[in-house]
Amino acid sequence: MSRIISFALGNLWTWRISQNRNDLLSYVKNLDIDGIEITFSSKEELYAFNLSPANEKWLKKFSYVTIHAPFHLSRDVGYNEQEVIRQLKIISALYTKLNAKNVIIHPQDLPVPRVLNKFSFKVSTENLAPKRNITIADFQKIFQKYPKINFCLDVSHAYLWGKEETGKLVQAFKNKISQIHFSGTYRNRDHQSIRVVTKNFLSSIEPIFSLKCPIVIEGDIKPKSPKFLREEVEFIKNMFKG
Repeated sequence: MSRIISFALGNLWTWRISQNRNDLLSYVKNLDIDGIEITFSSKEELYAFNLSPANEKWLKKFSYVTIHAPFHLSRDVGYNEQEVIRQLKIISALYTKLNAKNVIIHPQDLPVPRVLNKFSFKVSTENLAPKRNITIADFQKIFQKYPKINFCLDVSHAYLWGKEETGKLVQAFKNKISQIHFSGTYRNRDHQSIRVVTKNFLSSIEPIFSLKCPIVIEGDIKPKSPKFLREEVEFIKNMFKG
């Protein structure tokens, strides 16, 4: 079976026309991909999402649709449990509608277990850049508290911790890794094009090639160019052939 290559709408956050993420889907319809990650950076984007019937039909054809929960799901104004539940209900309905496979929630935004356990969708949490100061030891505690959730390995975030971090994360959580957020790190900036990275970065991601989980392209693509998108996707697909 070939590797699943998916594409996160977060790649195109600077391309946005409105807060409705539905509008971004038109840019990716000609990409040769196996899935889409619908990225909501804020609750406002989640509430504004109005999926057109045509795009709903199109998304249902994919083998791997995922949802990235708002980046401040539990942190906007303290912990407002009713607000968190409201957002989770919207995510749950979208997950069911699209037959999605995963919901990504940042570790500091995980709702308390009794709230999260009300929902049946699959959840993965993600390693973040060093400024968030969430270590491997912290993730081990998180997985003890939330034994059902899995791990989304972000190789770009990992490299900011050091060249060996991706390997350490694979070793620590190999059986938990559900997907990989894939982009480059260049000049101490994450989510860069994989075509500009150094040999050290390429060496750092070698441990992921033994994993069989989906690859979700998650960069910060500034050039508003469909050609650039296609080239980036094809370059990454070629990395995982064979």
